[in-house]
Amino acid sequence: MRSRVYGAASASLFIYSSSAIALPISLVRISQELGLNLTQGGALGFITSIEQLFIMIASSFLAARFGKIRIIRTGLCILALGLALFPLSSSFLMAITLMLIIGLGNALLEALLTPLVEDLFPNDNGSKMNLLHAFWPIGTCVTVLVLGQLLSMGISWRILFVALSLIVLAIGAFFPSSKKIILPKSRGDFSHALEIFTHPRFWLFGLALAFAGGAEGAFAYWSASYIQIQFDTLPRAGAFGTAAFAVGMAVGRFASSTLAGKLGLKSLIILSLSIGLAISGGIFIINGLLALYVFLFMMGLSVACLWPSIQSLAGIEMDVDPTPLMIFLSCFGLPGFSSATLLMGIIGDARGIQTGFIIVPLYLCLSLILILVNRSKH
Repeated sequence: MRSRVYGAASASLFIYSSSAIALPISLVRISQELGLNLTQGGALGFITSIEQLFIMIASSFLAARFGKIRIIRTGLCILALGLALFPLSSSFLMAITLMLIIGLGNALLEALLTPLVEDLFPNDNGSKMNLLHAFWPIGTCVTVLVLGQLLSMGISWRILFVALSLIVLAIGAFFPSSKKIILPKSRGDFSHALEIFTHPRFWLFGLALAFAGGAEGAFAYWSASYIQIQFDTLPRAGAFGTAAFAVGMAVGRFASSTLAGKLGLKSLIILSLSIGLAISGGIFIINGLLALYVFLFMMGLSVACLWPSIQSLAGIEMDVDPTPLMIFLSCFGLPGFSSATLLMGIIGDARGIQTGFIIVPLYLCLSLILILVNRSKH
């Protein structure tokens, strides 16, 4: 039964990734139909992160009251509803409103899938967590290739969103009843939340995760649009770029599940941040599509381990309940991810979308500094 729950959690992260990447891969077409500029396109991803912040905090208490599996299944149902309704969008305001439904479902998945696996495999060295999170880039890669091809063939993004909603419902049905597996009881009291919030390391890990997530979000969200705008190509070419980044992340996370035990999580995180920072400026000097695809693969490889490994390291070094800890850390990661998408849209309207990628080395540098500060305090 534990294997089935882990499989369902992995499939949920896969479809969560698919639903998240469906917007950026379709963004050029959506923007054309709804009359959006780059700032508004970036805002579609950012505004929901504000809502998700509050939902994720509440999910800690909901999980303690109703159980993680029940809340995750509810999240999948809400996500399916949002995806089915989003094609009704006819304006920016309507798109934002319907995105809030999608954001609600995604927030519950983001909050509870990681701590669910932590419950299934307590005291893991980060291997199971990195394997779980490998399904995020796998979902991204499969989705961008399929959607990019279908969009290039002239199929409406509205039809594709409805199709995704049906897959979400099928995955929700795959989860076993919460009565069939016993999970550790999570602490849902405010005193424990306060204990976490007053822990100095929590803020170091949280901010490091926010900036690492932002660097990831910059490429995950804007790569496809950047390629279509900069090289004047079909959605298929943009999809290949996002897929290259996603494949790099998938390879990196599978490799990290092995390297975490050999190098240690701290060394793995520092190495990844350093490599990412060193090569991130390549986006400003690359002029060919093939070279850009290679660059995106390398960037995906370098940032792959950061999100799951920072969470796992925090769980090891902080003597607190991992469920609220993972949730509260994700409350940093999601806004960090979305802040990059919004800032790049603003910079893109002012200076061009390529200039917006200056966010990446800045965020990676800040994340590295915070991890090194944490290491010096240990």
